[in-house]
Amino acid sequence: MLGPSNRLTLIEAMRPPAGFHLESAMAVTFTLNLQSLLAVPAAFTLAGQDDLGEDGGGARPVELVHALRANADKLTVFSEAGHISLPPPSRAFGFLERAVVAVKAPRGGIVHPKVWVLRYQEITAAEAENAPERRLRLLVSSRNLTFDTSWDTVLRLDETPRSGGAMLKAVGDLFAGLLDTTITNPSQEHRARVGSLVEALETARFALPDAVDELKVHVFGLSDNRDDPFPEEPERAMIISPFLADGFFNLAESASNGVYRGPVDTLVSRQGALDDTCHQILAGIGDKRIFDDGSAHEASDPDDAGDSPTPRRSRFLSRDDPGRPLRGLHAKVFAFEKGNRARLFVGSANATRAAFRNNLEILIELEGSTGQLGIDRLLEGDDDQPGLSTLLHPYHRSPEKPSDDGDTTDLDQIRRKVAHLKIEGTVEKGGAGGHDWTVTYRSEAPLPEREDIRINCWPVTIPGHKRSVKAGKPLEERFATSLERISGFLAFELLHTGGGQQTGFVVPVTLAGVPEHRDRRLLKALIGDAKRFLRYLLALLYEDSPAAGLEGTVRRLTDSDDGSGHSAIGVAVLEQLLRTMRSDPSKLAGLHPLITDLGEDDALPPGFAELWDGVYAVARGDSPPRRSEAP
Repeated sequence: MLGPSNRLTLIEAMRPPAGFHLESAMAVTFTLNLQSLLAVPAAFTLAGQDDLGEDGGGARPVELVHALRANADKLTVFSEAGHISLPPPSRAFGFLERAVVAVKAPRGGIVHPKVWVLRYQEITAAEAENAPERRLRLLVSSRNLTFDTSWDTVLRLDETPRSGGAMLKAVGDLFAGLLDTTITNPSQEHRARVGSLVEALETARFALPDAVDELKVHVFGLSDNRDDPFPEEPERAMIISPFLADGFFNLAESASNGVYRGPVDTLVSRQGALDDTCHQILAGIGDKRIFDDGSAHEASDPDDAGDSPTPRRSRFLSRDDPGRPLRGLHAKVFAFEKGNRARLFVGSANATRAAFRNNLEILIELEGSTGQLGIDRLLEGDDDQPGLSTLLHPYHRSPEKPSDDGDTTDLDQIRRKVAHLKIEGTVEKGGAGGHDWTVTYRSEAPLPEREDIRINCWPVTIPGHKRSVKAGKPLEERFATSLERISGFLAFELLHTGGGQQTGFVVPVTLAGVPEHRDRRLLKALIGDAKRFLRYLLALLYEDSPAAGLEGTVRRLTDSDDGSGHSAIGVAVLEQLLRTMRSDPSKLAGLHPLITDLGEDDALPPGFAELWDGVYAVARGDSPPRRSEAP
């Protein structure tokens, strides 16, 4: 367990069991990268993570478009307000707007858990008599939903029909509490989805991981109650944390204020974090090590903002900018031994006072034998798997502290205040400069004001429309755009006019007045030419088919032109259309609005409109339409 050779990506951990598809999911993350979130729907539909492509001159893979269409509306993703990083412009983000909900911590810290609750449903034939089986899966990680190349932990727990197992009601309490911390009122769809999954967690039981005898969930920060889960008198203790704060440890003059009051035998962290830790604390720890996986440099992490200095700050980005890349150690592990028993805590909390007194955090406690979960096993491994010690080196204090490029606290505080504003967008017909639509973004409260900080904003889909906005007054900015580039993500950039530092982030915005056909126009814009449309249509027709998964379909049909000018894709589409007409005609009814919309813009392949009219008429029980022939 926790061996460096035991690799599992978050995307891999999300993939449904064989014969199942995603029914619904809820998640919470601290930092959110919208490009990473684009990959999540693909994980539920595709076996491999395809290149996401560029939105613009290049073609976006049809498989990803299908995955977005099929799964984005099944997600509720809570994210710390102000910690959605700036993405490149892409119309595909339009499918994610309804999935993201910004939140803030009740006790003034940050929303820091990284948790996914996924519910899968059995793929059954349309005529099946029994209700399809459903299964829950829980993922608790130290990894944010980003593309960072950091070392993290991921704990996966699957629901089991057997008696026994672990109850995870506290995870449901976490998500129920998040509904009360949102910046804007969550939609009824989000409330219903979260409520349904929370209810399922109240009675579900989850299989314990190998070598684990008991499992407990600890959630911090939903109330003012103090929950100190660590033992006070362990025989051995090891802490792995990339960020440290003196207030976490037991100091003689402030023992009553420390989070952990017991001894620490081994402390693993980053060079800079150990350098910034009090000499008195380090003197009481015999074994101090730094994590070194060969990363070129140590990157800062905005986790636990304000609780520990950052040793190496970017020249331009603020210390807590959500776009800062993470490398090296990011896992958080607290290990304790007493007798032949070991207790292991993994999750989101760093060894800082803020994590346990101000933030919203989660730790999962695993208990087992020292032979399986003990400190020596974690560090040294066994014959089958090396331990973590292969990546650790003895700590020696740096002779000189790295230079500081300037205090960016004020910049990050302004970012936090902007992100906490309730911003709404109004979509209206009619624009300027050849655009047919406008979006007006408004806030009731004024933007924060600082003479030395300039604020710019723009919709993430149209970066060329960046505007400087007036601080000290409520936001009101109107942008002209096309229908498919209307955006519920508003980007902000804060610039320090004196020192040159900056920070960028995205604010989710509730849109009003969006026309019903916007999603179909967006699909049409992303799908592109006729061949990609046929591949997309075939994916839709095969969706949820127990006989053939989408993965195999896509792999067989990608680049399947026979070279003679007659595409094998067209034949496959015709065959599947006829099968669907007989076995599941209601599926064709669901596709009819999209086909009609594409036909109005001449986006369909030649002859497809006539084919569709005939098949759809038969599926509805009508007589196929007759088209006049040329004399």
